[in-house]
Amino acid sequence: MKTIGIILRQFSANFKGVELYGVRTDLVTYLRNYDVNVIAIPVIFKGKDNEFEKVKKLVDLCDGIIFPGGIGICEMDCKLMKYCYDMDKPTLGLCLGMQIMGKTFNGRVERLNNKNHNSDNEYVHKVKIDKNSKLYEILHVEEISVNSRHDNYVYETELVCSAKSEEEVMEAVEDKSKKFFMGFQWHPESLENDENSKKIFDEFLKKINS
Repeated sequence: MKTIGIILRQFSANFKGVELYGVRTDLVTYLRNYDVNVIAIPVIFKGKDNEFEKVKKLVDLCDGIIFPGGIGICEMDCKLMKYCYDMDKPTLGLCLGMQIMGKTFNGRVERLNNKNHNSDNEYVHKVKIDKNSKLYEILHVEEISVNSRHDNYVYETELVCSAKSEEEVMEAVEDKSKKFFMGFQWHPESLENDENSKKIFDEFLKKINS
């Protein structure tokens, strides 16, 4: 059985001043649809010089890695992302995870000027997909509807932009030279019955098993 590692993120909530780290339930629930082991990878993002070497050992135990949503990007995020890239380990970035991908490859992450992309609705806006992209090869459509709950976005990056919103906000990035190195600004893991979300996760799991 293959193993997927999820990088834990810091939650904004805390108990008596103690930082809390975790992952949203919907991602864990979604992965239960697949015959895989899932392990949580705790990371101390600041103040530990040898933290990268410790976390790298956990990443090496995994066949694929997910960088989930959260708040804030630090140097450790980019180190881990670059390591996964260099090792050609199937890597899926979700929301903040996509922003980490973009920033790691000479990108910029900016604040959105409006709240049009931050909603609890199941479908918020459409994205247009580049027909030359890996994403198009997976979905076989040029436009899909997605959910959206983010305040920041990738302004530029060396990675290929495979999808944009109607407002030209970058919605997906990828590197076709890798087994699976793709990031999505939306949350496919939250769309339990969405066919396109299933195709994305199916492809991720397929590359893990290849």
